[in-house]
Amino acid sequence: MFRPWRSFPTMVSSGLVIGFVTGGFPSYSREISQLALALGMTFAMTEISFANISARTEFRRFVVSLVASYGALSGLLLIFALLSPDPGIHDGWVLMASVPPAIAVVPITSYLRGDTRRTVVSLAILYLIGLLLVPLITLAFTHQTVPLTDLVLQTILLIGLPMLVSRPLGRWRKIAYVRTSGVSISFFFLVIAIAGSTRGPLLARPELLLPLGLFSAIRTFGIGVLVVTLGRALRLPRDDQVALAVFASFKNLGLTVVLAFAVFGPIATLPSIVSLVCEILWLASLPFMFRGGEKEVSATGQPS
Repeated sequence: MFRPWRSFPTMVSSGLVIGFVTGGFPSYSREISQLALALGMTFAMTEISFANISARTEFRRFVVSLVASYGALSGLLLIFALLSPDPGIHDGWVLMASVPPAIAVVPITSYLRGDTRRTVVSLAILYLIGLLLVPLITLAFTHQTVPLTDLVLQTILLIGLPMLVSRPLGRWRKIAYVRTSGVSISFFFLVIAIAGSTRGPLLARPELLLPLGLFSAIRTFGIGVLVVTLGRALRLPRDDQVALAVFASFKNLGLTVVLAFAVFGPIATLPSIVSLVCEILWLASLPFMFRGGEKEVSATGQPS
């Protein structure tokens, strides 16, 4: 029997349609999206065990994530910035290149049966490094700097707090059964909030939709399909393929929108808003990209 609340693509696609048609939630969209993401993170982290962690192994995995996010993806975004004649659009791409990956890569990895512990460790380090890279990259390419309060707050509320809550929740004997539904339902509300909040700005500047849509599709689908294809051609382990796919295609666009609006103005938010739509569509596509060869995940969070 088909249970839509357990189907990640179904919930994400439904959330996208409902968000665009209705405009999302009438108020508190940001708070609802943050709460939904925090819940998704909490459910995803329940499968993680930090026992027998290897510093050398995690460092190697972190380097892969760093190269994928700040090497491949950020490099491509900086090229887009150089190709953009509008100063606001240029600054928007630069800011997107400077921010860490989306926190949502953790529940996405969990749903794809990747190595969630690896993703959490790499993501936490990338957010610490982001405290240095965000102002450096932004200053180098725009000659302006940005406040880091939101980045610090997101790191605490959306990584640290879910990690703490997930420890006792992970000992609940039925958690393995409800984990998938918890992640999928959380993303349903997350996508409704995001899609609804992007509808107005997208319709306000229709002349920018084509160039921004093309660049956004390349930085999401283009690079995502490329790294997955490359990983399979090199016969990389499935965990590495999942890590490459998520770290090379997702940025913290919610943070980018907030910083772009505060520092550069509303035009600078448009690259992130259009990219959010592409990321949602890519999010719905990923389970089909990794449909074959899924591995069961044990209670330790490691493939068995």
